Amino acid sequence: MDNNTDYRMVKLVDGSTIIGSITVDKDFLRITNALELHTVQRQTEFGMKDDSSLAPWLNFTDDKTFVIPRDKIMVITQADKHISNYYEVILNKLEKQKQNTKPALSANEMENIYKIAEQMDRMDKQIQDEKMWSEQDLIDLFQKKTIH
Repeated sequence: MDNNTDYRMVKLVDGSTIIGSITVDKDFLRITNALELHTVQRQTEFGMKDDSSLAPWLNFTDDKTFVIPRDKIMVITQADKHISNYYEVILNKLEKQKQNTKPALSANEMENIYKIAEQMDRMDKQIQDEKMWSEQDLIDLFQKKTIH
């Protein structure tokens, strides 16, 4: 990433704000490396303050470019220098995290994990059931009601 990149912010009709590299044609907007801007308010000793963060717009995809119909766009604007720098930092961080992630599990591996988890749940329930002693179990074991 370099500081000469022209980043744009897009406000969609659903209220979300996306930042990325944008190209627009007659019917669609194409946004590459889309990150969504999340803003939350928090109370400080000086009053309310807005905290903003960037996160992937869509999770669980390897796609880098998304196509959005123009009728879903309210406004497109140039991102200022501050948010552009922040965008580059977050984008680089996300790309490094992606490089360091373990390969995805296959469907068979996931199925085996679920089977083991279910087996462990059954074993845990069985152990819990075995730990539950009734008063009659204790009387039968010790041949008396009170133990001193």
